[in-house]
Amino acid sequence: MPEAVEVTPNDIRAYANLPNEVPETLLSKHIGIAKRDLTRATGVASAPDGQDEEWAEALTVCALASAFTWLNTFALDGASKVGALEGSVEYRFLDVDEVGCKIKHLEARFTELVGVLTPAPEGDNTDGQAILEGSWLTAI
Repeated sequence: MPEAVEVTPNDIRAYANLPNEVPETLLSKHIGIAKRDLTRATGVASAPDGQDEEWAEALTVCALASAFTWLNTFALDGASKVGALEGSVEYRFLDVDEVGCKIKHLEARFTELVGVLTPAPEGDNTDGQAILEGSWLTAI
């Protein structure tokens, strides 16, 4: 049985350039949500052979899309301290439109990755074809 792909809170932080002050428990809960959502969306419980990177990215973007609204509120312990961290890096809270745009982008990437990770049904002869937002693409 292949090893399950694991995504950690540190992976999420690195992908989105989040400060260390973002609570690990918050990110862990959203990683759990992402695992459930990815399994439901693809119909498989683990990465298909050779697609570990795509599976990990799908988990990451799904977890971020789920957590993004929470990350942008003052509900976080110590959120008032997040303004300026090591070096000259400045972190700021996004406005509502920026949050919505980020979430939409993350969800679009998740949908794209689900399309790559979802196995074709048995007997499906669509080799070289993919469906994207209701349009068929084929390779020649």
